Amino acid sequence: MDERIIKCPYCGFEGSSREFYYMYEAVLYYTPLHSIEKEDRERPVLVICPRCKQGFFLESPYKKVVEFIKKQGME
Repeated sequence: MDERIIKCPYCGFEGSSREFYYMYEAVLYYTPLHSIEKEDRERPVLVICPRCKQGFFLESPYKKVVEFIKKQGME
């Protein structure tokens, strides 16, 4: 099995992907009709270092926006 090595940009800790924690952020809206709706925006997974407990993204949170702008020719 090919294990991915991740390096924390804050403390420099290097470890396999299994050693890090992962958090997915989702925003829920409570509507007047007493139902809950999930926000349409996609967010990347936040990787949390086991040593310093700082969170960081493996990809830019603006990646999809940049791709959309390039696709639309709005550079």
